[in-house]
Parts: sequence; structure tokens; C-alpha cells
Amino acid sequence: MLPKLRDLVTSIVEDPLDRCKWGPFVLAHMNFNPQNIIFAREGGQILCVLDWETSLTVPLWALVCYPSWFGQECPGMSRKRNPRETQMFKDTYIRELQKLTLEQFILIVVQNPRLELKRRFAEVATLPWPKAHFMQDWINENTKDS
Repeated sequence: MLPKLRDLVTSIVEDPLDRCKWGPFVLAHMNFNPQNIIFAREGGQILCVLDWETSLTVPLWALVCYPSWFGQECPGMSRKRNPRETQMFKDTYIRELQKLTLEQFILIVVQNPRLELKRRFAEVATLPWPKAHFMQDWINENTKDS
């Protein structure tokens, strides 16, 4: 499996049109999911984000792409997510970004399927070995045309 992932690196990571190749770099939580967010009972505002010990700086595309748990197959999920549900999460995410961000470049980055592919590859390639079947599934889904 590792040779297959290695062979995909160039085709996925190298992109001459990538405007985020050299930055900006931003602080990332690395375990950002609903379990690590405390919401207000009234209104649902975020009160606190927990579990910062794995935070680090990452390229912008790694942070502002859709969270992996939106996807239909996410490591750790016991079932496949319905494609309509995935799209609902993505649409809501974009609406909230449109309300909250002043930087239009963020909207461009998050909606770029090439950068989403790059992020997903980075997530899959760094999974622990007990999750190797996710790696194999991802390779199979993303090398059909090869």
C-alpha cells in the first residue's frame, strides 16, 4: 500500500496552479469535531474548543477545506453518510463561511475540489495501520482513471 500512496504523491500534491503552495500557514486544531466543541444551550454558539494538544501550523488548504467528518466515508464512522447529508453539511459550511469571513480567498480555497483531494490524501496517508482499509478504499476510488 505504501508504494501506491508514494506513487500518488506527485499527481496529487504537485499542482502548478496551487495559489496556497507556499502559504499562508495558519493554526490548526487537528482534532476539530463536535466532541471537542462546547455549545451554548440557547442559540448554539460555540463557547469553547477543547483538546488543543495536537495543534500545529498548516497550509491554508489543510484547514479551510471541508472537515473530513462531512464525508460519506470517514475513519471512525460506523456507517456511510448519505450523500444528501454530506451535501447538506457542505452547503451549510459554505453559508456560514460567507457570513463570517471577510477574505474571499477562503471561499475559493474551501470550494476547490483539487485542494479537497490534496487534504483527503494527507489525512488518508497518515492514518494508523489499523485503518489501512481506509487507505486502500481511498486509493481504489482515486485511481480509477489511472
